[in-house]
Amino acid sequence: MKSRSDLPPGLNFVEDDKPSESAGLSKSAKKKQKQKEKKKQAAAAVGDKVEEVTNTLKSASLAETKRPDKKSQSEEVSATAADPAKKLKNLKKKLRQIESLESKIKSGELKNPEKEQLDKVSKKQEIVDEIEDLELELMDV
Repeated sequence: MKSRSDLPPGLNFVEDDKPSESAGLSKSAKKKQKQKEKKKQAAAAVGDKVEEVTNTLKSASLAETKRPDKKSQSEEVSATAADPAKKLKNLKKKLRQIESLESKIKSGELKNPEKEQLDKVSKKQEIVDEIEDLELELMDV
C-alpha cells in the first residue's frame, strides 16, 4: 500500500474515475466546450420554465361567457359612451364622409360604389338624427 504522506497538508488527493475530457484540447476547443455546456444548461432552464407554465395552464380553466351579437355589442358601446361631446365629434366626422361619398357618386367620380359605401350613405338620416339628439343633450347640460 502506498502512503500519501508526501502531499502537503490540506491537499486531498482524489482519484477521478474518468479522465478529464478537456485535458488534451486546445484553448479554442475548451472554449467551445464551455459554450456548449452553457447552452445545455440554458436549454434545461427553459425546459423547466416551459414545464412550469404547462402545469399552470393545466390547472387553469376558462369560464364560458355568452357573447353578444355584433349589433347589440355596437349598441352597448354607443349607449355607454362616456363623453357625448366626443361622440358628437365622431358622428359629425361620419356625416362629412357620407356627404363626400354622395358628392363623388353624383359627380360620377365613383361609377360603381361598393356595397359598404352604399350602406354608409343609406345611414345618413340616422346619423343626422343622432347628431341632433346629442346637440340637444349637450344644450341641456
